[in-house]
Amino acid sequence: MAVVLLIPAASATIVWGPYVTNTTADSTTINWKATGNATGWVEYSPRGGETACVPSSGDGGMHRVHLTGLLSATTYSYRVVAGDEAVEDCRFRTFGDQAFTCIIYGDSQGQRPFFAQTERHGLVAERMAEEEEILFVIHTGDFVGDESEWDEFFAIAGPVLRNTTLVPVAGNHDGPVEVFPAIFGLPIRYSFDADSLHVTVLDSNDRAWADMKTQTAWLEEDLASPLPRKIVAFHHPPFSSDRKHPGGDLALRAEWSEIFSQAGVDAVFSGHTHTYERYRAGGTEYFVVGCGGGPFYPLTEEKPEGYQAGHERTLGYVRATVCPGSIDVEMVAVAEITEEGEVTVCPPGTIIDTVRLPAGTTGEWWSMLTSPPGVPELSRFWR
Repeated sequence: MAVVLLIPAASATIVWGPYVTNTTADSTTINWKATGNATGWVEYSPRGGETACVPSSGDGGMHRVHLTGLLSATTYSYRVVAGDEAVEDCRFRTFGDQAFTCIIYGDSQGQRPFFAQTERHGLVAERMAEEEEILFVIHTGDFVGDESEWDEFFAIAGPVLRNTTLVPVAGNHDGPVEVFPAIFGLPIRYSFDADSLHVTVLDSNDRAWADMKTQTAWLEEDLASPLPRKIVAFHHPPFSSDRKHPGGDLALRAEWSEIFSQAGVDAVFSGHTHTYERYRAGGTEYFVVGCGGGPFYPLTEEKPEGYQAGHERTLGYVRATVCPGSIDVEMVAVAEITEEGEVTVCPPGTIIDTVRLPAGTTGEWWSMLTSPPGVPELSRFWR
């Protein structure tokens, strides 16, 4: 490939990113946000290969460069230039490996004036940045508490997001529906394949119920994928022992859980309840991974049927190793925080739960589609 030289039109400051989205076996998208009206571009190359340069699609504000014609299962180095500023030593890897590792976490928002993202999400992001060869990171939603936190989120998560692919899920605190494609360049629901794994991202927020029939029909068609491994991600958990919403989001459970079971979905990942929990129903493992930095939620002692494991007041993330025959899932603890706010950082590599998927079923499936005693049928009133 020929090297194209571009001359900066004006000064610029990169305030978000770069961050990588929408990766496939032969393409990816590099995103960033900059102040000023300077042009920008991406220089990239496979390790040891020739460097190419592609200009961004925007002047000032949000910038995106979609790279195509890439080699599968290949690590690329890249740098982003915006005006007279450059971000160096970044990388991404295209999909196509027979086995790979990904990370899942969520609810990274702060709780001002009590604590900022730097204090808790910062611990999780720092530990994730130390992980090697992570193909992508799924964020299960609530990146921020409100729109004022986006700068803080991208500053903290920057060392992770510039070196792997972000798979974003819309949470109830992340703004109106138009914010999601504006920031991430992706629709609110989408799916992709990574070698043997099919990943489906859904919108579980209140707005989705206005046309849930359409989303569910799309889901059923999407899960017809012939790939041997399947996972789904959305924000609100169908199973949870959250004290304010015991049982979980029962409406979503009734809407989608039987579809997941029939389609052979290995795992469903959600957040919203700020804790770690794991349930098993209909042959599918349900993970609540809302422990990326938000304020912790109290849980009930009585757990919904299918409960397998859980840890309260723990910051951390899930690490999943995927191959055609199985998915090995580990919950990595980063820190424990007392009710008084005392922080105990866990040693690197602290694993507090592990499971190999697919796993067997536990309990009677249809009994899990009904509400626990005292809980309104199909309640979906969330924070």
